[in-house]
Amino acid sequence: MNKIGNRGQSLAIFVIFIPVFIMIGTLVVDVAFAKYNARKLDNITMEVIRYGLKHFDEEPYNNMVDLIYQNDSDIDSYKIDFNEEKNTINVNISKATKGFFGSIVGKDIYSLKSSYMGYLEDDKIIIEKKATK
Repeated sequence: MNKIGNRGQSLAIFVIFIPVFIMIGTLVVDVAFAKYNARKLDNITMEVIRYGLKHFDEEPYNNMVDLIYQNDSDIDSYKIDFNEEKNTINVNISKATKGFFGSIVGKDIYSLKSSYMGYLEDDKIIIEKKATK
């Protein structure tokens, strides 16, 4: 074979694989964006619990809700539970995030959930991740 014939084959393979490379790149960016939003949601939940435990005796519920929406105004739902007997706070936050690649394959919305429990032990704030359903 001569070199002229190989150029056409390489070009055809290159043209065929360009969309595949673009889709893989888009998928990586989309998944990274979803993971970023999930981590942001976890950080908001932990910060709300820290605030609630520091101000447990002052009935901090309204301030905790304000803190959630100050950090992310697109929160879909939240649930804050106080257990005064055990001095614990449970916070569940959920949010839906749109993705670009997901709209191509039929899953355009990622549902993100964050669920943590916090309590005081020896004057230290302990925050534990709860299993989400």
